[in-house]
Amino acid sequence: MSSQPAETPPQPIPTFDAEIIWAVHKQKIIAGALVLVAILLGAGIFYGLKTINNLKAEAAYAAADSVEGWQSVVREFPTSVAAGNSYLRIGDAQRDAGKLPESDAAYDAFVRQFSKHPLLVAGYMGLATNAEIENRPDKALEAYKGVADQFQNSYLAPMALFDQARLTEAKGSLKEAQQLFESIVRRYPESIFASEAGRRAGRIADELAQPATTTDSKPAVSSSPSASATKSPEP
Repeated sequence: MSSQPAETPPQPIPTFDAEIIWAVHKQKIIAGALVLVAILLGAGIFYGLKTINNLKAEAAYAAADSVEGWQSVVREFPTSVAAGNSYLRIGDAQRDAGKLPESDAAYDAFVRQFSKHPLLVAGYMGLATNAEIENRPDKALEAYKGVADQFQNSYLAPMALFDQARLTEAKGSLKEAQQLFESIVRRYPESIFASEAGRRAGRIADELAQPATTTDSKPAVSSSPSASATKSPEP
């Protein structure tokens, strides 16, 4: 006769006893609660002060109406959005005054210090425009291209692409310029540059379709002795 193993009696289900937990871990619970309260209070104070600082910066920016005023905003609130706006205003004002090095410095400081600013594209566009004014077309062309590529969805993208196409045409790269003008019409049909871009693309297409002008129809040089004698010597 085989013997059956004895059944294991069921183990009691542990119960949660808040009083025991409190008695054993009271100090840890209190300490953790105090730390949490301190963190929440610190965060509240930080964001509260930041909000107040931003409001003061915005008020100072709204009151400024000169390069000196915007420079004051930058000094007093160097990390605020208003300071970034001030750099842009300084760059614009200095360019209008013909002070291109100072304008470049303002735009450059803006793009380096405010990489998350909502108007970042305007800083890069300012540098590109200044380069063209300074008669540095290659640098301007590269800068316009950078804006068009990096900020394709911005409000300045059609302008940057148009300027890129315009300078490309000026360099004599007609086929590339035609393609750039056509891309404006295709990608930004609602922009104010689309109509003019389409017109220029069509004009370039007409130029490219014309047969190349030959240089074989030069007038023949007289071989008479008098003609040979009066001909200027080759350099």
